Amino acid sequence: MTEHSQGAPVRAILHVGAPKCGSSALQRALSAQPELSGADGRRHVYMAGRVTEDGLVPVTGRRLAAMMRHSVHGYLSWPNVTRQDNQPAYWAQVGAGIAAQTRAGRVPILSSEGWVAHADQAPALAAAAGLETLDAVAYVRPPLDWINAAYWQWGIWHTGFFHNRQVERWLERARYDVGPYVAAWAAAPNVRLAVDSARADVVAGFAARYGLPLQAGDQVNSAPPPALTGFFLRNRRFRPTPHDSAAEFVVQRWCQFAPSDKLWAFLPRLAQEVWPRLQEDVARMMDALPPETAERLLAEPGWTSLDPYWARMKAGPTRLDAPEALAGLYDGIAEGARAAGAGDVSRAKPAASASVEDWDAAIAVVLDRLLEADLRWRRRGAMRRMIGV
Repeated sequence: MTEHSQGAPVRAILHVGAPKCGSSALQRALSAQPELSGADGRRHVYMAGRVTEDGLVPVTGRRLAAMMRHSVHGYLSWPNVTRQDNQPAYWAQVGAGIAAQTRAGRVPILSSEGWVAHADQAPALAAAAGLETLDAVAYVRPPLDWINAAYWQWGIWHTGFFHNRQVERWLERARYDVGPYVAAWAAAPNVRLAVDSARADVVAGFAARYGLPLQAGDQVNSAPPPALTGFFLRNRRFRPTPHDSAAEFVVQRWCQFAPSDKLWAFLPRLAQEVWPRLQEDVARMMDALPPETAERLLAEPGWTSLDPYWARMKAGPTRLDAPEALAGLYDGIAEGARAAGAGDVSRAKPAASASVEDWDAAIAVVLDRLLEADLRWRRRGAMRRMIGV
């Protein structure tokens, strides 16, 4: 069922995604404020899951806050279920964690962006938690926005380089998976689903929806400058796989860069070829949502027309190795390293006319210094949180 359904008050909140739709920002805010008093006076507790020697265990409160400060990503959530050896045990722990909090009179909040693909687990979770209804919330963005973000987050790292033909091959299998996934949650029994736009402030929207004094944390997982993506593609030790994003999070934590164009991958003809398939998936989602929710989403540009993208598509894919952008990348990382406590690291800055290879070598040096300084900072912070300083 969906958000228009009335009934019991909220007893447990599952943020189920979708990926590339503001999840990191929300998880950062919840990790920084793991205990909240709702407008109705009830205590809300953010609960994450951590893998230990004894298996997956729920984490809350002071321990969660300390672990957040030690985390390279700057937040905690539930780990990706698809990477778990024992998925039934994983879901059992999620259900047990919800039940423990609700028995104590608290409203647990759980988050994992990959859960959007697992609506089939909702009835079992509700049963394990002893609840008639689970509240779930999903954030979504228009299909071409999402596909473009997905390509840069996952697709390009499987080949390690950008080429229009490689993009075309990737798009041959691309779908707006979010659509069918959200439709499945809307149809799941024992679920009251809310769907909101990820183009708005996700943290503020979540706080308003559930009556919580949640504050946005530091900027998390915003779009990286194109030069950083190009650097990582040419220097894979900093990002060996699509999922090894730790270095990018460290850069985002400490570094400021001049405004730049966002990453873009698709030529007009490629977008036109994939568009009918994306529209099929959008239709599945919209048909499953209450009319007022679908109408609110469809009022945003980009859901049913390519018109908002023509200028960007005609400009062509983003260049990843512009010399002036590499100089800006070096300066931003060097300044971030100084802010993190690495000292002066800018003495070996190449000349403006340097080759891409020379820029890469210099950037690698300052990035290594930043990563080392960040690790020291996180360790000190985690210790202070543990001892209550």
